[in-house]
Amino acid sequence: MNYATVLEYFLDSEFEVQPSSHSDLDTISVSVEIEGSLMTLVHFCINELQQLPQFYLEDYASFGVLAHVLPSQSFEGLGNICVNHLDSVSVNFERPELAFEESIRRHIKLLRMLITDSKFNQSELLREFSTNWYANTNSLLGSSPKTLYCTSRVTNFTQLDIYQPTQTDSVMSIPASFTALPHEGNDQDVARFLKMKSRQRRNDAAGCILPLQSIDPIIPRNGDGLKAWLLKAIQNLAPEIKGRAERELFSIRVKEFWLVLNVGTPSGKAWVGVKLYLDKKRAFPLTSEKMKPWKIEPIFVEAFNKELMLPRSGANLSLDSKKVLLFGCGSVGSEIAHKLGAAGIGRIDIVDPDCFSTSNIYRHTLDGDKTNWPKSLAVGLQLQKKFPWLKVGSCCDSLLDYRKRSTLSAYDLVIIAIGVPTHERLFHDYLVKLDVKVPVIYSWLEGYGIGGHAVLDIPHQSGCLRCAYVEPSSGIRGLASNLNFIEPDQNVVKNYAGCGEMFIPYGAISSTQTALLAADLAVGYLEGKLTESRKVSWKGDSADAEREGLNLTRRYQTFTSSLKKLPLRHPLCDVCQPREFITYKSKCGKLFHLPQTLNEELCSYRQEKSTSVESAGLLIGYYNQNGEVLIDTFTTPKASDQRTRTTFKLDAQAHQAEIDDAYIASDQLLGYVGTWHTHPQDLPLPSTPDKTDWRTHEHENPDRPLFFIVVGIKKTSVYTLSKGEIIELSIVSEEHS
Repeated sequence: MNYATVLEYFLDSEFEVQPSSHSDLDTISVSVEIEGSLMTLVHFCINELQQLPQFYLEDYASFGVLAHVLPSQSFEGLGNICVNHLDSVSVNFERPELAFEESIRRHIKLLRMLITDSKFNQSELLREFSTNWYANTNSLLGSSPKTLYCTSRVTNFTQLDIYQPTQTDSVMSIPASFTALPHEGNDQDVARFLKMKSRQRRNDAAGCILPLQSIDPIIPRNGDGLKAWLLKAIQNLAPEIKGRAERELFSIRVKEFWLVLNVGTPSGKAWVGVKLYLDKKRAFPLTSEKMKPWKIEPIFVEAFNKELMLPRSGANLSLDSKKVLLFGCGSVGSEIAHKLGAAGIGRIDIVDPDCFSTSNIYRHTLDGDKTNWPKSLAVGLQLQKKFPWLKVGSCCDSLLDYRKRSTLSAYDLVIIAIGVPTHERLFHDYLVKLDVKVPVIYSWLEGYGIGGHAVLDIPHQSGCLRCAYVEPSSGIRGLASNLNFIEPDQNVVKNYAGCGEMFIPYGAISSTQTALLAADLAVGYLEGKLTESRKVSWKGDSADAEREGLNLTRRYQTFTSSLKKLPLRHPLCDVCQPREFITYKSKCGKLFHLPQTLNEELCSYRQEKSTSVESAGLLIGYYNQNGEVLIDTFTTPKASDQRTRTTFKLDAQAHQAEIDDAYIASDQLLGYVGTWHTHPQDLPLPSTPDKTDWRTHEHENPDRPLFFIVVGIKKTSVYTLSKGEIIELSIVSEEHS
């Protein structure tokens, strides 16, 4: 990198930047005065700028203990300044001088805050307590640094039993690390995960958790200093904690004391540890004199409990109480199971009648050593090996064996990933007929990387599995999903070795993407973020399918909403359609069907008060095969609309956006069919501006008949146009559809 350009840039700058050297290496130095003290920042020259330039603080110890400034392991007398994550900033490597300028500003800003605001410095020292602890005590570590996995679910004083590693690797893996279990009340899930049955309790060792308070955040760098720091921290323990420690731990005569210390910081609990050891059994040394013969060594502490680990790993602790029943653990289902486990789900019961075969190795989560194992059992064991607090059940039955209300009702969610649409529809039919109130996610993928789908069917919410099987052209129930991208009744299977080796061609990327759709719906529902039935698809490339001569659906050609969660309800679904309509008819025979529920909602906007302003919106609906119009929904007034007692002006962009969303979600079935607005009259009549507006709409939409609703105080009127003539419709039916 050309440092001459960088130095030239700073010749006319607020910063004093000079070439220099340190430890026989080329550097550049920045001098800055803060609170009367001259400070020097040092940067070691590099060949390529890959992140914001790093600076060290020269003679850092002379400025006292500063947060975010740690002793350099490579250069004596220099302090490494931690300014955020330097590599997380996108750097203009073509203009390195600008990157240096930004980095210098950040370093100086941090140092100025630390030096001029002692409270901020102390707060940041406390925030960085665990980092500073291990950095400052690094010289006290033994030749084989020890990690202790502490499994207590509480942070208060707790006696701990210390257990040996099961392996002697130098790598600090879990088998090669020590574990600490509460003397009473062990977490059995953790005990299983850490293989405690294979571990030996450490002789002549006692341990405990000590919650510290009023500590000095400045950590000594030598053994004697650390002993003094520890004794002071113990003296400052809360009286109740100190009393328990003296009664239950400090009087025990052992050769080792393992102390797990936790400290409240602005960022949460910080966990560190120390080990005191002697070649003779002694009680805990509570004075400086008694402490002298004891050796002290820091230990790395991993707080291994659910309340800390789940949030820190990106899981949701609130999902720990959720129970999920998963049907199918093939390439899609096994991925779903893993994502649910990673999300923090507490229990997953897996049902799959098949065994794992070598033909699925490259698109399944299971390892090759699980071939011929029942999939449900193998995946269950795999999940428990990875997720400590996940409970898993396994069964080799099939989906249709589970048509049992009492069994299904015990779960918060059912997920089906079996790829057998007939069984899925039979199962859904059972749920509908017996009114089994369990939400279900149905997930499947199509071959040749063309795409995958998932639907969330929530009981008694608009939208169900049958909505995904309505034939768009006729409105009747179909045998193939209307979400599919490949036309039905085509041969999509491959056959390499007879009937026993028939399969749908797709890769692991396709199955994983499909599983992510289902898992995302599942987590969203269980977290309470999704309260309505939804459908979601991903659309892949069509090249492989077209190469096989397969015909693709119109939905594939027009679909532009990959990964978008759309309303599941289909306007033509015989299960989800409204049951009660008001039917209007014009003299020229046009029929207009308005659901009673929508009529009631429209009536809620009546201008019954003298202060009521006009409300208005757009009608969203569809035309059936007979040309009749059915209203599906309507847009409602927006804050950006202009409204008075007798006039309105819609925010066209906001209302049109809802039309567009409905059009996309319904796969181009729903669209704009007219407008509605209110009048401050008992019996509303269209005004001259109304008529002009309607004729404009008719002119702009010559391809369809439009309808216009005027909501009065006592009557709702419906109008249409025919060649510019305004025609009022009359009610011909208010019966159930």
